[in-house]
Amino acid sequence: MAKKRVYVESSVISYLTAKPARNELNTMRQRQTVLWWERRHEWDCVVSAIVMAEIVRGDPGAAARRLETAQSLVKLPALPEAALLARLLLSHELVPESVGADAAHLAIAAVHRADYLLTWNQKHLDNLHLRSRVEDFIRKQGWRPAMVITPERLLLEEPT
Repeated sequence: MAKKRVYVESSVISYLTAKPARNELNTMRQRQTVLWWERRHEWDCVVSAIVMAEIVRGDPGAAARRLETAQSLVKLPALPEAALLARLLLSHELVPESVGADAAHLAIAAVHRADYLLTWNQKHLDNLHLRSRVEDFIRKQGWRPAMVITPERLLLEEPT
């Protein structure tokens, strides 16, 4: 049986490689991310060029840690279908223009048939108020949306 595909969004890599957090929520997220990372071999884990571009921003030392971590993940090729779907998500105002990369993550995960989109971004990606509208739209475009999920929740899912 094939492993389920997990599209790893940049917030997960950031939590994984960040210095120890000072608040309880971020400390919990870091712990859950590390636990998931230790089990990542149970899934087919992938990233995109968008993820790679996001993780190299900011503090050079932190960016280097993020980049080194992401090197072990499979890089998906850019596909015109994903770019089109991302533009449609933006033009239909399902994702704000200001966070166009989030539309790209959703589109890339769908077009590359990821089972999960792993993220800690709960404002635009793992947003309960928008999720069903975004998923319905992606389906209407002929794609199966990836289940947007946090590392904590994925650890509770059955792998493969």
